[in-house]
Amino acid sequence: MKVVLLEDIENLGLAGEIKEVKSGYARNFLFPKKLALAATKENVKLIEEKTNSIVKRTQKRLQAEQAKKEQLDGLIVEIKAKAGEGGKLFGSIGAQDIYEALKEKQIEVDKKSIRLDEPIKQLGEYEVTIALYRDIKATIKVIVHSLNEN
Repeated sequence: MKVVLLEDIENLGLAGEIKEVKSGYARNFLFPKKLALAATKENVKLIEEKTNSIVKRTQKRLQAEQAKKEQLDGLIVEIKAKAGEGGKLFGSIGAQDIYEALKEKQIEVDKKSIRLDEPIKQLGEYEVTIALYRDIKATIKVIVHSLNEN
C-alpha cells in the first residue's frame, strides 16, 4: 500500500515522501497515529501544497533574517554604566541591557537570541553574537563606558 508520510519516521522516510508499506502497518499504526495518509491523488496534492507553502515561508524568513544580519553586523552599541576604579562595573551588563540599547536604536531582536558567555563586568569593547535564525548569526560591538566619562 502506498502512503504519504505526514511526519519524519525513523527507518521509513521523511515527511512528504510517498512510501510503499504493508497495509496492516498502515491501517494499524500509521493511520491511527496520524503519521501517514493513503497516497490518493488528492492527498498527494494536499501534501505538495503544504510543503510548497512551508518552503516559501521559510525562504521569506531566511531573506528577512539575512537582511537583519546585514543591518546588525558591525553595529556599535554604547552602554554607560557605573564603574569603580580599575574599570570594574558596579553590577554587570547582561543580555537585557544590550536588548534595551538595541531597542533605543529601533532595532528589534529577540532577547533570548543575544549570546553572552557571561555578563560584562569591566569597561571596554566586547564582541556579542546575536543568533537570528538557524545558522544566521550577527556580531555587534558593545562598548561599555563609565557614567563619569563625557
